[in-house]
Amino acid sequence: MTTIITTTGNNFATLTADQGITSNLIHPDMHKIVQQDTWLIGVAGSARVCDQLQYSIEYPKPPLDVVKSGNWMKWLVTKVMPLIENKVKDDDIEAEALLVTHGKAFLISENLSVLTASPYWAIGSGAELAIGALVDKQYLVGWNKNHDLSALRAMESASMHDPHTRGTVDQYRSYTNGKVMQRTNGI
Repeated sequence: MTTIITTTGNNFATLTADQGITSNLIHPDMHKIVQQDTWLIGVAGSARVCDQLQYSIEYPKPPLDVVKSGNWMKWLVTKVMPLIENKVKDDDIEAEALLVTHGKAFLISENLSVLTASPYWAIGSGAELAIGALVDKQYLVGWNKNHDLSALRAMESASMHDPHTRGTVDQYRSYTNGKVMQRTNGI
């Protein structure tokens, strides 16, 4: 199981995930965020679908006109979603994905719909706890500069109350210019 959280502000978006998994084998350090050029990909659900969405798809570089105009939805639906649909077409999706690039965050739901995941969203077993911890944080004066810290606090809340959220936490920042930075913390 997993908890993956995204938060967005004016200049950057974050993707934050725990590293614990639960299956027949306990694996203490599973990285759940994959960086592919400017893309950050976090997937919760069926391990096979997670692997396919994170490692088997070459996500296209967002065109400059989309980045500048902010018209992401049409481009995602027409250029990115066909790649995902072709990869998982014979499987029950049984997974959700958070895709982050250029300071924007998007949810790919189990029915393959695309939604904006702003100013925050979470997926996985601890998602409801994380979302609950973020509900009022978006209204704080410093949200645009410190939402990454709110994501870490939401992960702490999820780890305290969801037995499947645990271990080291990975957090990435995606900036509006396409730059990506990583930091790792414990919870």
